Amino acid sequence: MPSPPKLDRDRATGIYFIRWTEPGPRGQRGRSRRQSTRTTDLAAATAYFSEWLKLERSSPAPGENFTVADLWSVYDKQHIQVRVADGGARHDSAWKNIKPHFGALRLSEIRPDTVIAYTTKRASGAIGEPANGGTVRLELSLLIACLNWCAHKKRQPPLISRDEIPHIEMPPASAPRDRWLTTDEIQKLMAAAAEMRQGERLSRAERFLWLALETASRKTAIYTLPWSRVDFETGVIDYNEPGRAATKKRRAVVPISKVLRPVLERAYRERTSDLVLDTPTDLSQSIDRIAARAGVAGVTPHVLRHTAATHMARRRVPLWLVAKILANTIAMTERVYAKHCPEDLREAVDTISGGVAL
Repeated sequence: MPSPPKLDRDRATGIYFIRWTEPGPRGQRGRSRRQSTRTTDLAAATAYFSEWLKLERSSPAPGENFTVADLWSVYDKQHIQVRVADGGARHDSAWKNIKPHFGALRLSEIRPDTVIAYTTKRASGAIGEPANGGTVRLELSLLIACLNWCAHKKRQPPLISRDEIPHIEMPPASAPRDRWLTTDEIQKLMAAAAEMRQGERLSRAERFLWLALETASRKTAIYTLPWSRVDFETGVIDYNEPGRAATKKRRAVVPISKVLRPVLERAYRERTSDLVLDTPTDLSQSIDRIAARAGVAGVTPHVLRHTAATHMARRRVPLWLVAKILANTIAMTERVYAKHCPEDLREAVDTISGGVAL
């Protein structure tokens, strides 16, 4: 006899699981299944169980024709909101663009021309802001991840079969962005930031620009950096957040440069909260205004990070050290920045003719 779902606590780990038995063929015992709530807290597990029951009862039975929106809804509630480190901000942003084009479609309705039409609309701005090939590839890869999760054998019962997943052709990758700021542009940018300061206190945007250019860190790591992880005694900034789930976007421990130290010491004296930037709110508009005043085009957090790494490479910092500061792999760092430091190849090419003029 199949048993209804119930909440059960694992004695070894203390984690609560949802357990149930699926119906078996006539005359045979059903198969036991379980779904982890990923928590040891009874209240949280009960809330998860309640939401799980709603989804299971409201979702069409396996094998029925789901729309993409149906599948994404389950994927969002049972995977993104539970497992994704940043709470799904990137997925939410992608879904805003995926939904208008794919949301109402069933999997059998997704054909090659459907995907091409999406790529065209995203490039032209007919859906969302105009996007390059890299952005569209990311969005489509998240859609594919959703479909694969819905068909995965560990998700019981699977919402769809792998045979139902349509082939989604990726658009060509965009050429790598190679915009970086010259020393003159950096000086103009920092001068404009100082001129636009309200009062004597360093602005949030100024502090962000200094940290981005002097530590090559990603914007989210800077936005959420607390003073407790700025160690003036040892002279390092630890961008690793305790308890943060590991992702591909790793974070580094970066020394405080000679240029950055007096800026941070001043910011510390002027602090009004536990965060270096006061609050974690976005600074894009403030940075755009500073860049416009400085007459420097194309200033984004990515460009600031790329600028820091490029200047290190051009000044002959070994790429393995650049990789450590970026918290990137050596292979990725070499792929992007090797062209800026050909000095290690110069001795090799000088041997080609043996030092004799031809």
